[in-house]
Amino acid sequence: MPTAVSILVKSFNRPFYLDRCLRSIYAHVTGDFTITVLDDGTPPAYLAEIARRYPQVEIKRSELYDAKVAQLEAHVAGGPKFSLRVIPTKLWIEGVEAATPVFCLLEDDIWMTQPVNFSEMADYMQSRQVVMTKFYWGSNITTFQANMGVRSKGLQEYELSLPAGPEWWLRALLLNRFKLHSVLHRLGLAKEGIYFQLPFYSLYSVASAAFSKDYWLNLWSAGQQQADEVHQLARALRWTRQRLSRFAKSEVELTQTSFISSATNMFKGVDFDVIAANHYLNQAWLHGRLDAMQNYPRDFDPAALQFVFDEANDPRCTYANWLLWIASFKQVYASMGVVVD
Repeated sequence: MPTAVSILVKSFNRPFYLDRCLRSIYAHVTGDFTITVLDDGTPPAYLAEIARRYPQVEIKRSELYDAKVAQLEAHVAGGPKFSLRVIPTKLWIEGVEAATPVFCLLEDDIWMTQPVNFSEMADYMQSRQVVMTKFYWGSNITTFQANMGVRSKGLQEYELSLPAGPEWWLRALLLNRFKLHSVLHRLGLAKEGIYFQLPFYSLYSVASAAFSKDYWLNLWSAGQQQADEVHQLARALRWTRQRLSRFAKSEVELTQTSFISSATNMFKGVDFDVIAANHYLNQAWLHGRLDAMQNYPRDFDPAALQFVFDEANDPRCTYANWLLWIASFKQVYASMGVVVD
């Protein structure tokens, strides 16, 4: 019997991407798998349509689901802006606790692009004590280059390449305890913030990866309410210093993600309301006017979606300002070596 694998998909208010994500899974993934959507506030009409299209997919809602939906609707209607930015830690942890020993984690704006057998991947990970297999690295292999190891079943293990120093020192720098990292950065002895953290992402991935359940659960605190990935990086570092752990990547990238959309991100100096924009895109999708697979396997072509913004005629989210927003969003990742086009 093939090994069962849970696929968990984090979701929030972008059903047009969630549809693409789910459709791509069924197109490319083989093996014994189930899919569970962990939703944190996609309005009910859209989730109902997802359920109609994918009746075999389980959908679980967060504790704050109703409150977030209400805030989204008020924001779109011109009322108070959405402010309930608490991450659904309880939902994610419970989802992982109920998952298989090796599970795959995606987000709604991540889609599969290559064939993969998740049962075979899980067997390999368990036999080799691989705690994480990355599916995506933005075409930037510098984290892995020259540190490659065992290759098998479409996977390649890699050796960790982290800054030198004992665990307590690296953890102190990551967490900026006693402003240690800030001081060293001002003295020119440490890279700025995310650029210092980048090598540690060989230990962790927000999504687009398969994880050992025990490993992932160790990285998350039930009380964590804000997205702060340095805590996951620090816990991952401690885990690897205490237990035999191996890490792997797929031989080719199995997924892609979006650099033209976000659930909530805003950029200073760019007058673009992503929540209002997502409302109009969601409506176009719901009414069959936005094909979730447009331009697949690449991201949506913005020009093909211009009609949504033109018809909305909402000054909060014009097409011209969307293009400015996209440029700002891409620049963030391009500065870290990610290929964004």
